[in-house]
Amino acid sequence: MRPMFRSLFLLSLAAAPMAFGSTPAPADTASSVVVSATPSDQVISTEADSLRAQVQALKSNLDGVRSEIAQLREQEDARTRVGDANDHALWP
Repeated sequence: MRPMFRSLFLLSLAAAPMAFGSTPAPADTASSVVVSATPSDQVISTEADSLRAQVQALKSNLDGVRSEIAQLREQEDARTRVGDANDHALWP
């Protein structure tokens, strides 16, 4: 009885990947592939335009972060010059 359970367990381990598998995707054939008629220069220019837009967005985000950091530094410098209002002997 024990060898039967052992063999069923091993068989279930071997069959488990097949149970989770799915049907394969259909292969691309020459008749199903659509060829674009756009010249490569136009494709490159649209990619370059999208990259420029992404770079511009990143620059604007970076400028915003830099301004926030500058503001925090100014607040910290003012706190050290004037003294922290929460820094006194009776503060817990």
